[in-house]
This record gives sequence, C-alpha cells and structure tokens, in this order.
Amino acid sequence: MTLGHRASALAALLAATTLVPALAPAAAHGGKPGRPAGPDVPVLAAWSVLPATTYVPSSEPSGHWTTGNAAVPAPYPGQPVQGFSGTHALADGSFLVLSDNGFGAKANSADFLLAMHRITPETDDVDGSGETSYDSTVLTFSDPDRLIPWTTWRDGGCASAASLPPGYTCPTPDRKLTGWDFDPESLQVAPDGTLWVGEEFGPYVLHFDAGGRLLEPPIPTPGVRSPSNPTLGDATPNLPSSKGFEGMTISPNGKVLRPMLEGATDEDRAAGMADALRIYTVRRGAFKDGFLRYRMDSPAHALGDVIQVNQHQAIVIERDNGQGDTAVFKRLFLVDLRDRDDDGWVEKELLVDLMDLANPAGLSPHGDPFTFPFFTIEDVEVLDARTLAVMNDNNFPAAGGRSASTPDQNEYIEITLPEPLRVDRKLLPRG
Repeated sequence: MTLGHRASALAALLAATTLVPALAPAAAHGGKPGRPAGPDVPVLAAWSVLPATTYVPSSEPSGHWTTGNAAVPAPYPGQPVQGFSGTHALADGSFLVLSDNGFGAKANSADFLLAMHRITPETDDVDGSGETSYDSTVLTFSDPDRLIPWTTWRDGGCASAASLPPGYTCPTPDRKLTGWDFDPESLQVAPDGTLWVGEEFGPYVLHFDAGGRLLEPPIPTPGVRSPSNPTLGDATPNLPSSKGFEGMTISPNGKVLRPMLEGATDEDRAAGMADALRIYTVRRGAFKDGFLRYRMDSPAHALGDVIQVNQHQAIVIERDNGQGDTAVFKRLFLVDLRDRDDDGWVEKELLVDLMDLANPAGLSPHGDPFTFPFFTIEDVEVLDARTLAVMNDNNFPAAGGRSASTPDQNEYIEITLPEPLRVDRKLLPRG
C-alpha cells in the first residue's frame, strides 16, 4: 500500500532533509571539543534532557483516570510529550519520537492521544547542561477510513462507558486513536514515507501514512494474543500484558520488518524457554511462517528495543526491571540474524553496558562511569559507524531512575564505540 496523494507535515519534513553519509571510524565525533574518541571502551559522547512536564501546546487535558503523584498531580493540563517508545533519527540531528500508550495501561489512557513528535537534543554542551528541545507534534494517529473492526474510544467506546471520571466528557467523534485503542511501542519509517508501528495490546503491526492515518486493518500476530487484545472474547491469552512488539527492525531495502516480542509466550515457557523472545518476519504487510528466538541472560529480563545495523546484524536492548539503586542489567547486544547453525536462536555478543559507560569529559553530572539506571530504556539508533543514540521511556510522571521523588526526565545519550559497526548506509539517518 502506498502513500498516494495524501500530504502531511511529516511528508514535508522527510522531503526537506537529506541523506548523510557514514562517517569514517576516525571521524565519528572524535574531533568535537569535550568528546573523547574512546579508543578501547564505549564512551559517553553527549547527554541531553527533556523536562518531564513537557506538554503539547494548547492540547487537551489528560490523566483523568490516573492519580498522578505529589510532584505532578492529575489530571494534567495537556498531553504529555512524555516517554519515548520508538524513534527515527533524521539527517539534521532531530528525531521523530513515538509516545507510548499514555499512562501504562489501556484502562487509564483513554484521554491520551497517540502521537509522534519531533525533538532536537542539544549535543554540543560539554558541561553537563544539555537540553533537548520539543520542536513540534508531527502527527496524531487516526483511523478515518474505519479500518479498525472494533469500537475505538473516541468513536463509540466513550459513549458506551458505564461511568466517566469527574471533569471528563466524551469528545466529539473524530476517529483519533488513544491509549485505550493501542499501545504503540516501536516505529519504522519505510522508503515510501509510510509508518510501521509495532504495538502491545494485540499484539499488532500497524501501517499508517505519513500523516498518521491508518492504511490497512491491524495485522494480528499468528497464534499470539495478550489479555488486552480487543478480539480476545472468551479465548485464553498466551502472552502476558505489555509484552508485545517492544521493538521492530526494518531491512536496508525497506521491504522486511522484524517485530520482536518483549516477553516469552506461554508455549515457550511451557517448553522450558522462559528466556526466549520471538523475532517474526513481516513482508508486504503479512507475517511469514516461523520465527527466530533471542535468548535473554535471565527470564526476568525484557526487551527494550531492536534495530537493524545491516542485512544480517541488529542491536538489541536487554534490560532488567530495576531502576535507580536496584538497576543492574541494562545492555546493548549485537545480534546475528542469520542463524547459521539452524538451531532457531540468534547469536549475540555484548556491545555496550549502559551501567558502565566511561565519562572522562564529564558530559553528564551523573559521574564516571556514567550509568543509565532507568526501568525502561526503549530507544536505540545508529547515527554512524561509531555512534549510537539511546533514550529512555520515563513512564511519566514516575520517579525512580534518578530520584525517589522527582519525576524522571527523558534523557538522551550518545555513545562512541571503540570499534566501528558494519553499517548499511541505507539505515543511517536520512529524511
């Protein structure tokens, strides 16, 4: 399905930026003041923060089903830009970022509009004071052609609700999608400018045009359904809640998607594979038979994100459920998708330990070594052969990563690798 004649702000944005070439290994940020080259270990190359209480200007209030906390009481004055569950780097240094379903669950996120924003991290500061700017809300996701075969919140769900929280009234039906409808967790931009989103309620793969309008019905995962699946009925789910497509890669030619589950299915657990995460293959909007498995270091771990580096390699964020002082395992692994021994499992090797990053230039105030001790770390991008970008989902307005009481901010970091990756140029930042 193609973009057709539909114009959008995102289409204009993509057309306005240009492809940047891969940097030679020796030039990967090594020449900027305060940015160490990092000859033998991964090194923090930039640090920037977006304040937690960043709201979309003039947007609808939200959080009516939540209590918030003492620092940020609910309901909130607008739509939080909040935690980022997916990202796409652009050639000008800005990022498209996908906000997740809102406030952590289907039941409390009906007033959160699913959206994609554009941010620009400030990466030239060398004193630990970098700030990320919120540039704009690029789009709000919608289903104007009624391709979703069940009731959505803003078009029937609210009207049929048994009760509503104080201060909230049903919006005029407009086919916009909310966190009651889907939980978007991964994002890829296809060569034609359309958007592919992996989500968790189904789990589904969703296909949108560059304006965020759904192009085809939600694509279900064969044989897998979560408790939040809107078509579950009396069937028994076989995937825990919030364990759907946390990550999804796209091939260098843009024709193959590889959505990856965050947690193990009941069938895999019963077979003694509680540490297994399935990696599926989607071509031309359809799931292909079979899947690969990724083995976590512990069954208690989870997927944070996955992106492709070239035709055969990918980077996986594997993390524990700790935060702050209890965070121990937050790592990036380089994965070989070829399964050369035909055992059904991908091979992996440690690439970066996010709890032990060298910070000799003091680019962040959080010490040397620098740690990234967040519960959810859900975004990784390859900027060039030696540079990775990583962001957290701050689970607005939660605290715990940096402070027990102050809400976590959205942090952006860049990492200089000691050895260059074999990056396919088609996967580098572009329009």
